[in-house]
Amino acid sequence: MTHTGSSATRRPVFQPKVALAAVFGTTVEWYDFALYGTAAALVFNKVYFPDSDPLVGTVLAYGTFAIGFLARPLGGAYFGERGDTQGRKGVLVATLLMMGLATTAIGLLPTHAQIGVAAPVLLTLLRFVQGFAAGGEKTGALIILFENAPPKWRGLLTSLPAIGTGTGTLLSTGAFALTTGLLSEDAFLDWGWRIPFLLSAGLTFFGLWVRRSLPETAEFQQVQQVRQARPAAATAPRPLRQRIAESRCVAAWRRYPKEMLIVIGAGAAENAGYYVFGTFSVTYAEDRGLSTSALLSGISLVAAVKLVTVPAFGALSDRIGRRPVSIGGALVLLAAAWPFFTVIDSGHTWGIWLALFITLGIGQSAVLGSQPAFFAELFDTTVRFSAVGIANNIGTVLTGGLAPMLASALLLWFDHSVTGVVVFIALMSALTVVTVALARETRGAAEPSEETAARKQDVRTAP
Repeated sequence: MTHTGSSATRRPVFQPKVALAAVFGTTVEWYDFALYGTAAALVFNKVYFPDSDPLVGTVLAYGTFAIGFLARPLGGAYFGERGDTQGRKGVLVATLLMMGLATTAIGLLPTHAQIGVAAPVLLTLLRFVQGFAAGGEKTGALIILFENAPPKWRGLLTSLPAIGTGTGTLLSTGAFALTTGLLSEDAFLDWGWRIPFLLSAGLTFFGLWVRRSLPETAEFQQVQQVRQARPAAATAPRPLRQRIAESRCVAAWRRYPKEMLIVIGAGAAENAGYYVFGTFSVTYAEDRGLSTSALLSGISLVAAVKLVTVPAFGALSDRIGRRPVSIGGALVLLAAAWPFFTVIDSGHTWGIWLALFITLGIGQSAVLGSQPAFFAELFDTTVRFSAVGIANNIGTVLTGGLAPMLASALLLWFDHSVTGVVVFIALMSALTVVTVALARETRGAAEPSEETAARKQDVRTAP
């Protein structure tokens, strides 16, 4: 049985070792993951897809970028199973090592001119490995912070990995800006682009050193003690169908079907908002023939601002609840969608920065800061890692990873009018509002137990 006991309430609010392991590890992971996105636009279309038209080469490079998103639910399922059966700490070490090795290998990968078609094939494979690792990383960091936090501070502490994702993205952008600024274009394309990828090896080594010293969470240790007290299961080999039926992935869907769907839909506003306001907006400005300098500088400034606003909204959810903060953020994104693009059309730098602050610094940050604890609190300890890892990554792919492509298609479909994109944001915001409204408020509520979830499942499946 899993519940929040007195030991949980006596935990220190801030545990530097746990926070450092989660945040720095996530920083390294997302430095690696974001490097690829920048390189896809600057380098890979030239050195790995050189036989194509430049625009076609860029599309092919971004196609391999998308592979990373498609791999994330698979990574969430695999590492979720390991995290729920073998421990949280081991997953955090494995995902960081896998991401670091894949990124370093990209930095050493021969080009198309050297080994032909094998080069883009290997590049795609390594991108898949990156996405597979990312599928377990963010969930692992969230879970280890959640299970080490006092219940009344879970919103704040589980929002900290968002600092790592933002910092990693800023570092990757800075690494490429530095190399492109110091080297000639020929030198950069020849060898300079590899430097940011190879730097990942040092960052990964330090991250592994930090994470290997982490203890296993007390909640998982309690679950292990209960398992060890039960009669030993038969050791005879089991058919694949039986192993799948007994997996934590299947258990999560059987015990918590409503909660899994809630997690998939609840992040729609945050995922779509990030990629539309923070990525597609640049494409929109270029399509309008507008300067993108104000947008790009504003996106970088707001990324720094979010290092403060995301934890602030996480802390606010500890005071007034996960649902009102999340719903409020989605409503901000809904209300700001049409004015946002109107401000971009005006071309006023300060107006564009303010619009980015409202959409990304307030609306998206409110959803992003309040939902990690909300998701973790929906599930019991025995399936928490699998449930959050699978459902959250599916939602990210469906409502986030496809958002730039859908927004671009809508811009063409509506004859270069932004109307379709605004409707898309409205639908995604409404999806977040509805799914979160249908969920129970988890702040301060008793955590679900394995036995209670199993009884509910028995009731649902009874003839």
